[in-house]
Amino acid sequence: MSSITKYKLKNGKSFYRVQYTVGYDPLTGKPQRKQKRGFKTQREAKLWSARATVDIDNHGFTENKDITYKEVYDDFIESYKKTVKESTLNHVLGIFRIHILPIFGKKKIKKITIPMCQKVVNDWSENFADYKKIKNYANLVFKMARRLSIIYENPMDLIIMPKDKPEMHKSGDEKFWDKEELQTFLEQTVKYYGNRNEKAIALFRLIAFTGARKAEILALQVADFDYDEKTLLINKTVTRDIDNKQVIGTPKTINGYRTLYLDQYTADLLHNWIIRMRKEMLILGYNTSSRSQWIFPNESNNTLSLMKPNKWIDTVISSYNANKDNKTKLKRITPHGLRHTFVTIAIESKKLTLKQIQEQVGDSDISVIMNIYAHVTKKASKETIDSFTSYVGF
Repeated sequence: MSSITKYKLKNGKSFYRVQYTVGYDPLTGKPQRKQKRGFKTQREAKLWSARATVDIDNHGFTENKDITYKEVYDDFIESYKKTVKESTLNHVLGIFRIHILPIFGKKKIKKITIPMCQKVVNDWSENFADYKKIKNYANLVFKMARRLSIIYENPMDLIIMPKDKPEMHKSGDEKFWDKEELQTFLEQTVKYYGNRNEKAIALFRLIAFTGARKAEILALQVADFDYDEKTLLINKTVTRDIDNKQVIGTPKTINGYRTLYLDQYTADLLHNWIIRMRKEMLILGYNTSSRSQWIFPNESNNTLSLMKPNKWIDTVISSYNANKDNKTKLKRITPHGLRHTFVTIAIESKKLTLKQIQEQVGDSDISVIMNIYAHVTKKASKETIDSFTSYVGF
């Protein structure tokens, strides 16, 4: 880290100098060095060098004392954006912008302490179910500062992670429907929209009966549908770029590339919608004969807005719940909840293995499916004991 050399002045007097590392260039990673001259003896130079080394070890390079968390973050993002898709980068930028930079951004990174980080993570855990993800992203900036020797130790690595609060996850049971609720929703969709919005009817049926992601369905082109074979090719997805504009991207993982098989009713529904869609778009002046034509286009013949299905499903649920003749209410879920509904009913049917369900929905993370499986198993266990008690009668 430091070296001591002897030098002479023109008048013949000898002195010693210490050359030492003050930090690393954040872009190249190469060490940046300085020197201190004028020591009369080698021992004096060694003592100064030792004290400087201890100070650096304890507090990081003094040259970096005024660097803020935001400055390190800016360097981190420059490197990070080259390793992920634009949709992922857009998501991560949002997490930093909303949750992390307002807290740490203006603070000098060397002044951020373990207790400060502990309090921030504790607060996140009280307010956000995905607080661990927020903490992990915040920690990436501290790790970069540590690699560049801007800080000596990473305060975020030394906190105690709060325990998950079970009540935060109770709402998870409400994110999907059972078979009866799904049937009610699909019937209400047809009743409410009728001939006015066959697009919504076909879209919701596809998600509910394939478990595909909303963004995958919106990216479908006519060429992806084989009516004779009753198959649907999933090989792309609607996503957002760095400017938050909708673009077509590749599936999240290799598991996302898959061929889905449709039941006859769903295949007929989709086939009829494509015929209707082509007529509607032709009236608007678009030539839809190409096999690259979007199956669910907007009025400009581009991909439908990602938020449009959310508005549709909310409208259908509201229309059903507003009817006083209906004895029950439909829980409010999103189109993603229809995907979870597919998994739930598939598990309850006992016709598919967990591996088959995982392959169908294209999810590389089995934990999502296992969480739903645990819910279904718990429900089945309760029904079992209730049946037993009813039979015994005492």
